[in-house]
Amino acid sequence: MQTLARSLLLRSPPFPMSSYRDSLHPWCIVRSFPSAHTLVVARFRRRNDAEAQLRTLQRLIPTASFCIVFDAGQQFDQPGGEGEDG
Repeated sequence: MQTLARSLLLRSPPFPMSSYRDSLHPWCIVRSFPSAHTLVVARFRRRNDAEAQLRTLQRLIPTASFCIVFDAGQQFDQPGGEGEDG
């Protein structure tokens, strides 16, 4: 399960989170499919909320594979920003 979370972080896109709301809800429940496809099912502000929902999902869909991932987002320096000459 931990290697799945690690591989999801490695495959995350190299750009900031899609919205301000996403940045406020960094804890994600991710469902993985046999074709190596992943889907963010829900986002939460607190890990314990994500864990409670994960337990519910595992009871409702016992054959599915879910994990909790912290989506820290990534911030990159923009060209022409502070610290660049010219």
